[in-house]
Order: sequence, then C-alpha cells, then structure tokens
Amino acid sequence: MEKIKRELVELGMRFSAPVFFDDGKNMFLPEKKPVKKSHLEILEKWNIPFVITYGHLLSNTAADLDELLAVDSPVQEQAVTDADDGLEVLEEAEDLEEENDITVGPLEENPLFIKYIDLYKNMASVFDNLKRDRTDNIEENIQLVTENLFKLLEKNATFVSSFLLAGEALKNDYAKSAINVAIVTYVVAKKMNVPPSRLHLYITGALLHDIGMLYLPEAIINKKEPLTADDISTLKKHTTDGAHIVGDMLHYPDAVTNIVLQHHEHWDGNGYPNSRSGAQISTGARIVAVADAFEAMITEKAYRTSMLGYEAMKTILSDNGRHFSSDVIRAFIQSMGVYPIGSLVLLNDGSIGRIAKVNQNAPLRPSVRLWVTAGGVCYPDNAGPIIKLESINKLFILRALNTKDLHGKVN
Repeated sequence: MEKIKRELVELGMRFSAPVFFDDGKNMFLPEKKPVKKSHLEILEKWNIPFVITYGHLLSNTAADLDELLAVDSPVQEQAVTDADDGLEVLEEAEDLEEENDITVGPLEENPLFIKYIDLYKNMASVFDNLKRDRTDNIEENIQLVTENLFKLLEKNATFVSSFLLAGEALKNDYAKSAINVAIVTYVVAKKMNVPPSRLHLYITGALLHDIGMLYLPEAIINKKEPLTADDISTLKKHTTDGAHIVGDMLHYPDAVTNIVLQHHEHWDGNGYPNSRSGAQISTGARIVAVADAFEAMITEKAYRTSMLGYEAMKTILSDNGRHFSSDVIRAFIQSMGVYPIGSLVLLNDGSIGRIAKVNQNAPLRPSVRLWVTAGGVCYPDNAGPIIKLESINKLFILRALNTKDLHGKVN
C-alpha cells in the first residue's frame, strides 16, 4: 500500500490500481484514469491529507488537455450550469427526476414534516402520561398515533423516511425513537408484503418497543461512563417490564407484545430476555430489531456520537446472521438504500447533495437532490435539481458526509 501526500498528486497522474481517499474505503480515482483539475480541487477543498493505492504510478501517457482541465460547453439552463469538471451533469432531460412539490421548500414549513412533529409530540404526551400513571384513554391515544402515522406514510414514505437523517429537529428521547423506529418498520414491512392489518400492529409494537425504558433510573440512561454489570442487568429488564405493560395493562395482542418482549433477541440465540433464536422470534420483532438498531446508530447518545447513515448500513450488512434475520436485512437495504434516504453525500465532481430516492437495481447509484454544485452554487430549502446517478456514468458518490464536515466550507 502506498500513501501519496496531497501536494504530490499532480495533474495527469495515472495508477495501476484504484486510488482511495485517506479513509481507505471511498474511491478517489479509478485505475488508469488521469488525475484531473477537479480531482485536485476536491483534495484541496476537503483538506484530504493523502490518498492511498495498492498499485503504482504508471508512465505518463498523452492525455488530452481539455480532459485534464475539464473544459466544457455550456449545458441546458435547467442543468447545473456552473459545473466545471467535464461531467456534463444533467445534460439530457431524462437525467432529471420529476419534481414533487411536496418535497420542495424549508423543511420546518413542510406540511408532512409538521405532521411528523405533531406525531412526535403526541407520542411524547403518551409516554409522559404513562410515567405519571395517567392511563385514561391511553390505548385510544396510541391508536390515534398509529393510524395517523400509517396515513402519513401510505403515500409519502420515501420523503418522510428522510426526516431521520435530515437533522436533529427533535430532542433525543423515547418519543423520537418510537416514531423513527415505526417509520423504518413500516417501510421494511411494506417491502416484505406484510398485509395492512398486521402492519398496523407492527407500527403499534414499534411505537411501544422501548416503553419499559421509561421506568429505568435516569442515572443509567444518561450515564457517560461504561455501564456496570448491574446496570446492564437492570437495562435488560426493559423488555420484560415493557411486555408486562403492553400485554397485561394495555391488553394488546401477542403480535404487539412479542415485539416489545423480543426486539433484543438475536437470530443466533445470544440475545435477551429468553435467548430465542431464528424462527422462534416473531416476524414483527425481527423487523423492529433492525429498525431499532439502525435508529440507535444514527442517533447521538450520552455515551457516543451518532453514526453516518452509510456507516450504520454497513454495520447492519456485516451482521452475518448473528443479530438479524437475513430476509429482514435484505428488505431493509432494498427499501432504505445503502446510502439511506436523506443522507448527505459528496459526489466526485465536488458537488454535495442528499439522497432522494433508492435505486434497487443499482444501490450505489441512487437519485440525489443537489444542495451545493461543483461551482459552489447553493440550493437551499430542498430546491435543487434531482439527478439520477444511474443515468450519468461519469458521476458517482465519493463518500457520505456529516453536516459537521461542512463547517466553514459552505454557506
């Protein structure tokens, strides 16, 4: 493996093997392709200290100067007119996704996002009442959240699922987790062709999956130090305590109660509380287990920072049948994408966008809504054009970004 410092990377260099960024995971340059002006600009803009290759520098071969400097003719007005890297992004109309007016505009003013916030507030009220032992009309209130969430997702699941990664609009608490896990549960269960009547029960189970956590000591929940053996033992009781509340007190059917009880059981039998394995775990619990794990990974906790959606996906994909059912993981990836909807990504022309739509046939080439073009033009409030990467061979995702990566780089 050879590390090449940024200042040593020169225009026209070609290598016998792909070249990767300093993380060793995301490709900077395909094998035998020349370094262009746009590549050098990316290294400078993102302050990449070095790149990595397992190949060697090839003898310099003649390269067209226009190719290296990426001189282009103007593209259509509706395209990205300031891109200077030769990718001809959006040159043809079929590269554009049809716009959906409901997705354009400031997120906080979007009617779907407002409904999402209302559901969060309603769920927070349910949990607050439960903690205070105020159980009057509690089942009706939970049912109302279930029904309203189902209606919200029926026609808008793709856009609504992007709220999980669109920013920290909500507090980090159980109501947020409940709504987000229920959203992912809906998306995955729909992909698995779960019938509507059963899907309603799965959403309810997802909303209540961590209800037992409401009664744990705050000292454990907010602890920044590693948990002790006693802390872990107390923490694990939330599944049995929650199942008691949901089944015995609220009288929900087994399809709901089993989700609460079993969502920490592992496919290989090493989970809790009863070391169930394989088909012994209910289908609803298998789905919620994946949804809950994903939501936990992308949410910042007292004891750790959140993962990028892409990193969370890779973690779940690498499970290899230990924690999760393979059929659920397959449906999860197909419906949410390798780069989850809402993820912020850097493209190889230096532009930045958010994942707008999953491409099941080519998971690494989804549709992306541009936020900042290669020339630095910003499209605030989800107003940028949506491009289909599958239609543009020269354009691809370099890596996922965290909003913290953008500090000082974009307005």
